[in-house]
Amino acid sequence: MARLVNQIGSTPFSEEDCAIARQHMLDAIASAFLGCRSGVFADLTTLCHKVENGYAWPGSSLDRVNPLDAGMLWAFAIHASVFEDGSREGACHPAAVVVPTIIALSEGKRWDLIDKSAFAGYDVMVRLARSGNPQFTLKGFHPTSITAPFGAAAAASVLLGHDMPRTQNALCLAALGSAGLMTAFRSGPTQPLQVALAVRSGIVAALMAGAGHCGYSRIFEEGFYPAYLGQDPDPPVDSLLEYDYAIKGSYLKPYPGCRHVHPSIDAFGKVLTENEIDYRQIHAINVRTYKIAVETEIHDLKSRGDAYFNIPYALAARAVLGKNDWDTFNEKHFTNKGIIELMNKITVSIDPDVDRLYPGQRGSVVEVHTVDGDTLSGEITYPLGEPENPLSESVTLKKFRDATGPFLSKKSMGRFESLLDVTGPSEHAQSLFETVSENINAL
Repeated sequence: MARLVNQIGSTPFSEEDCAIARQHMLDAIASAFLGCRSGVFADLTTLCHKVENGYAWPGSSLDRVNPLDAGMLWAFAIHASVFEDGSREGACHPAAVVVPTIIALSEGKRWDLIDKSAFAGYDVMVRLARSGNPQFTLKGFHPTSITAPFGAAAAASVLLGHDMPRTQNALCLAALGSAGLMTAFRSGPTQPLQVALAVRSGIVAALMAGAGHCGYSRIFEEGFYPAYLGQDPDPPVDSLLEYDYAIKGSYLKPYPGCRHVHPSIDAFGKVLTENEIDYRQIHAINVRTYKIAVETEIHDLKSRGDAYFNIPYALAARAVLGKNDWDTFNEKHFTNKGIIELMNKITVSIDPDVDRLYPGQRGSVVEVHTVDGDTLSGEITYPLGEPENPLSESVTLKKFRDATGPFLSKKSMGRFESLLDVTGPSEHAQSLFETVSENINAL
């Protein structure tokens, strides 16, 4: 893994590849300005020591924190949005890990180095998560959290200019901060803490390695895999990815919520697009999807976070409200009579044929039965945002503008958006990320 990181660190990437990385970065920043809107996040910021010359966080004003706390806060905000990117191979969310690391260590760095750090962080994290997918989840571990320290350490190693021995030590030390449980989702507002703390640990590991400290060289073989997987990695971490780099095989979300819900949203949306149907005409909806999507569903809706994992709610809201945007999952809609009634008409089950294709394909079949006796069907193999069904930059820009509108001036937003211009001036990233301090208002 250390050899891979160093190899990526010395690879010149094409403008096309860099454009993909930049779109994922801007998407993550947009997500952070949504995820920062919680009391949990506000309380977490109060625990961070304020410094004179440090880093801002999404929603901050003039306060600054040290790089470790900055990485932690950005990671929490991005992951709390449940709107960040992800990898179907690893069933993890690399942007919530790699982008905070870049922000925390971006001072004075060139964009070409930042792009390389993104490629390295995604590759390490996704390869490790893939090696236990879906076993990590089935054993109760949260793949993003347990692999986050390694993704952060890899990205940081590139940014810090580590040679291979230091990179190896950074990855081995990162294992000391690896932890995360799926049951944490039962208390959704605080669940992002496990990702935030893991990112902080990964950055610490890279800095400690840079100071000359060593980790146990066989901690993966004798520690990480026996503890979290109980067997050898399958597939091995050095086996080929679906795409030449993990970030190119990662998806972007067109709407918030668990990615396992999105195939059903798209399949249902296909029915609504192809047929003029009012939700009052629906007698029943049958959803057939893959096993993990069914098993990770949260049935008792108490908060926004619960709705993110509830297929019936997402479909009912789409039919009644006509959308699946950020507002759709607001608790104010939980008492909507039309949504409640339609949810009770929706059943979700496992389709063996769809499940057989997981995780390479995340599909769903939605059958809508009308009161007139018609059956309308929609099927999705690759939900919107997958590399085979990509999101345009215009969609990412709209997401960014909608998310940052309450926080940033148009000038600041424009500077962030310039991130997508891979052919423009090679401006140091720190001057870009500092624009988060130019808040025009606080929620």
